[in-house]
Amino acid sequence: MKLNYLAPTVSGKLIAKGRRIKLGKTLGYAEATVTDENRRILAHGTSTLMILPGNGLAMDPPLPPKFSV
Repeated sequence: MKLNYLAPTVSGKLIAKGRRIKLGKTLGYAEATVTDENRRILAHGTSTLMILPGNGLAMDPPLPPKFSV
């Protein structure tokens, strides 16, 4: 994981957005940004993730349809 803090904030609404850049059978690469109400980027991060099929948590409720891939 690589995370860059680019600007401070003390109040107001924060907006976090994430996206997958590449998804393979065993590895994935993703990024996320955090902005304020004025669209100023406060933080940016990337991560390489290992995909482990069938290892989800049993108690996790399913995501709403709008989050389906």
